[in-house]
Amino acid sequence: MINAKLREGWDRLMQPVGRWLARTPLSADAVTLFGVALQGVIAYLILEGHLLLAGLLGIVAGFADAFDGALAKAKGKASKWGAFLDSTTDRLSDALVLAPIVWLYGVDPDIPAHDSETTAILALVALVSSFLVSYTKARAESLGFKCDVGIAERAERLMIIIAALILDLVPLGVGVLAVLGTVTFLQRVIYVYGQRETRGS
Repeated sequence: MINAKLREGWDRLMQPVGRWLARTPLSADAVTLFGVALQGVIAYLILEGHLLLAGLLGIVAGFADAFDGALAKAKGKASKWGAFLDSTTDRLSDALVLAPIVWLYGVDPDIPAHDSETTAILALVALVSSFLVSYTKARAESLGFKCDVGIAERAERLMIIIAALILDLVPLGVGVLAVLGTVTFLQRVIYVYGQRETRGS
């Protein structure tokens, strides 16, 4: 999990960006949807084997993912709907990166080096585990449990896959994601299980 001080520093860094964006007609929802559109382009680039370009565009999409929240706060329009949309599109964005990797390495490789069923399987595990990591937190908190643990939240996973695409180290990257995602999922289940007595269930 990213250090809390680093997260606070990042939020402070985003404040002037949010204030600048607040002077434009853009809404936070529009920025969120723009980020999803970029992820669609990234998916296409991965399918075509343009991994470096996909990774570089992933950096832009990552910033867009941060800008929507900063804009909403600057305009004083942070809302439950915005939080819901952001979380939902995050899951879609994860799928738009990892599902094309499954296809490229397991179904229709563009070059022999991208023909790897093992990489496709690891990408699939990484995708499923990323969904489970998010779901366990959402479900636990909806039931009144705390679930703020885990060695790899979305920010960490995003940095890993972007680096893997840029460096053409996708097999290593999805392998790391598969392991970290599974460990994080188990951490959260165990952490919530430990709270069952205090919650009366």
